[in-house]
Amino acid sequence: MVNVKKGGELDMTECMTLASHFKDLAKQGLVDVKFYVRNLDEAVSEQVCSEVNALYAARSAGKIKALNFEDSRRANT
Repeated sequence: MVNVKKGGELDMTECMTLASHFKDLAKQGLVDVKFYVRNLDEAVSEQVCSEVNALYAARSAGKIKALNFEDSRRANT
């Protein structure tokens, strides 16, 4: 669903914003993204897209911290 503002300007939905972000990331080499949603009966696309957009916004703002639980099965190189 696309909302149209007065004057004919498009108001981007959360999913449109996320799709635009992924398009930019694809130009940088992104190949695939998957989202595992626990309860599909309660999940709404716009809500999922909103959450993912919030994660990317936090990342861009430097509000994230890498976590290392030292439980990786991959060899450290």
